[in-house]
Amino acid sequence: MTRTFGSKLAVRSGFTLVELLVVISIIGILMALLIPAVNAARETARRNQCSTQINNLAKAAFQYEMSKKEFPGWVQNFGSFAGGTDPTNGEPSPPSIVAHQKVGTWAVSLLPFLDAQPTYEIWTQDKYPIVGADSTGNNADESGFLFNASPNLAIMQCPSSPNSTGTHGRNSYVSNNGYSPNDAAASMTPVSSIDYANNGATPDTPTAPQRMFRESQDRANGVFNNKLVGEFPAIKILGEAVRLDDFKDGQGNTVLFSENLQARNWHRAGLASLASLSGANRNQYPQYSRYGQGFVWQNRDPSIRTGGALPPLDAMMINGFNRNGRNATVDLFVLEMGVNSPEFWADMARPSSAHNDGVNMGFADGSSKFVSDSVNYRVYQALMTPRGKSSDVPFKEFVLPGDAF
Repeated sequence: MTRTFGSKLAVRSGFTLVELLVVISIIGILMALLIPAVNAARETARRNQCSTQINNLAKAAFQYEMSKKEFPGWVQNFGSFAGGTDPTNGEPSPPSIVAHQKVGTWAVSLLPFLDAQPTYEIWTQDKYPIVGADSTGNNADESGFLFNASPNLAIMQCPSSPNSTGTHGRNSYVSNNGYSPNDAAASMTPVSSIDYANNGATPDTPTAPQRMFRESQDRANGVFNNKLVGEFPAIKILGEAVRLDDFKDGQGNTVLFSENLQARNWHRAGLASLASLSGANRNQYPQYSRYGQGFVWQNRDPSIRTGGALPPLDAMMINGFNRNGRNATVDLFVLEMGVNSPEFWADMARPSSAHNDGVNMGFADGSSKFVSDSVNYRVYQALMTPRGKSSDVPFKEFVLPGDAF
């Protein structure tokens, strides 16, 4: 911009206020357009990383199946600690730890195939304890699990997930634990008590919940099942050995793992703790262990309804939690499988994620796919049943469409 004073031409450099405001406005508009794109790219990268991790979990399960001739259970015993001091405790006078059982989850079974052999040895070698504490309680979490038996593993945490349950053993992934039986003729309420009910039963006369529990673990209903005999060993409520050969619907149509925002710590089966693994309680079945690191399907088909109001299917859908309308306003990022409300765990044992519109799932053919949260519930059941026509799904003739997900 120039100005003329007399016969001389003066030159002044710079911007006017209007020009500065225009430039600032343009920069602001560009930033507004750029930031969402950057955030979207970052989320895509996180989702891809999550997909890779869940794919590695599926491959680890293959390796376990080849080694053990079956898939692991959602709960099983990895040994026992006879009592004494912890060999890994470097204190001059380490405290004595009580004898206890070493009961853990499917994730513990897969540790050798997830580059976590040292942690696996703590669980499987009887000289090491998994629960206890030093004199100040600083080396164990609130349930008594020692930190070296429950470290935070990167492969068990989705980078998009805000999961913050506890300080150690944080987890974003759950296994296909099959059919969770319920009272189809009445309230449709999941029979959570079947996980530990033994009242008055004998080997020849199991209770009705026990029969349902046993039948629900049929190899056609799901992949991971129970591998732990509970408080009454005479009643064998163990799941059958499930192998890749049992996936008659196709390995690419059978899901092994998914995400869950409410997943419990990867190592802790149900409500297992120092108190429940030691003393007189040491042989009890961990309550609700089917749901803490698993996802299940329930028979909510209208065709089997005999009376009463049908609860909404969206309760068990991907990213759903609205069972009987009681949790219509619950934020999925706040919802938690708390120890004070385990009766709701079955409702939360479904896939959920921090990704938009769906979840990552790992399949039995070694692939991982992103499945929409609008998927039909029959499709969801079909993905979880290795052999639908032999399972307990209400519509056994359903054939999974090629474009189902």
